[in-house]
Amino acid sequence: MTSPRLAARPAPAPQRPYVFPEVRRYPLLGGEVVAAHLPGQPLAWLGLMLGGGALAEPAAAAGAEPLDGLSRATSGLLDEGTENYTADEFGAAVESLGGRWGADSGWQSTKVTINLPTALAAAGSELLAEAVRRPAFRDTDTRRFLSDLASAKREQFARPGLRAQQALRGALYGEQTRYGRLAGGTPDSTAALDGAAVRAFHAQWLRSPGVLLVAADLDLVDLDALAATVFGDVEGVGLPTPDADAPLAERTRLVIADRPGAVQSTLQIGHPAPTRTGLAEIGVDPVALRMASTILGGSFSSRLNHELREVKGYTYGAHSTFDLGRPQGLYSMSAEVRTDSTAPAVADTLRIIREFVEGGATELELEQTRSYLAGATPIGLQSPGAVGERLIEMVRHDLPGDFVTVEHARLLEVTLDEVNAAVRAVLRPADLVIAVEGDESIFGAELAKAVKAA
Repeated sequence: MTSPRLAARPAPAPQRPYVFPEVRRYPLLGGEVVAAHLPGQPLAWLGLMLGGGALAEPAAAAGAEPLDGLSRATSGLLDEGTENYTADEFGAAVESLGGRWGADSGWQSTKVTINLPTALAAAGSELLAEAVRRPAFRDTDTRRFLSDLASAKREQFARPGLRAQQALRGALYGEQTRYGRLAGGTPDSTAALDGAAVRAFHAQWLRSPGVLLVAADLDLVDLDALAATVFGDVEGVGLPTPDADAPLAERTRLVIADRPGAVQSTLQIGHPAPTRTGLAEIGVDPVALRMASTILGGSFSSRLNHELREVKGYTYGAHSTFDLGRPQGLYSMSAEVRTDSTAPAVADTLRIIREFVEGGATELELEQTRSYLAGATPIGLQSPGAVGERLIEMVRHDLPGDFVTVEHARLLEVTLDEVNAAVRAVLRPADLVIAVEGDESIFGAELAKAVKAA
């Protein structure tokens, strides 16, 4: 019997350059328009980026619960009824356009978005303006929404994860600072929110024109008309974004959020990192750092995931990344592990990170990661919404319109020495703080010894 003949495996094609869509950017009516041209695209993405964010939330009065989560609650209430629509009517109006609504708030800004057919972009801009400029915040709708939000927050904190994140932020920045707590708040802070706080926050932060973001076939939309709809009846100048420093707390190496009876432990390990602007100030290439981050913990084949999942069997997945956002960047690693594996999992994580910084990536890892990221960029930017997210990044960090194109070109040529130099400049194993949520009675003593020995 003869063996079947197998065709030779084709050689991989060389990576091709990628060109981000043309970006048009100009001031108008006190605000700013940033638009990406997507010729032939039948769908459009509209976004409005405004000030506010968690760092703009008012400080708590003496003895009172802080109003953490107010910014996100306010953005979530924008489509819960306006001057001209009830909540149900507004939802029906979005659906009638074939649209998808989104609203969120980060540390320094609020964004509201709508995806819909390009031909209906003008109607979509009217709904954006209606929700952001003329929300009703009716007492019944606000009480219902905030009650549901508090219930959801209690449910979230009943599951593993958030308390570990909270412990890490508190250890890094101090629980007394806003940046040392979660952007979305806690069950107690959410329960303290009320309609008066929401109305005051909206009046202070969401009344400026902001930045209108558009990703669409610009030959088929009238940008000036969209801007007139969104900016036409508001006052204020620019995009107010408080840029307060994120103070660093006196560092604690290990913090534990005790959860008696937990069968798994949640790991959150990290330290402060530069912002994108900070990288430029210390001469670190963000593309080289992205490559290093992906090799270490940013893909399924990364070192952390391979060893902690495939070799040791501690977890279903381990991930790490550099968040280069303002006002303070953060390197963080996360995983959920078996309770009896908590101490060895932490020890191995610290060892893997230390070995990566000291020994660097390999040429094989570099080329595999280059191939993966070079292919992922064009695929990941096929939809108007994905392009819109890069516009947000452009505005947030004051980047040029061709930054995606330039960084993709750098991706194809960055060297191993540049990748290793970047991670050594930014990642500091000795400064990592370990936050663990789990049953301390089972792993506490062993974990303390493992961290001390690391």
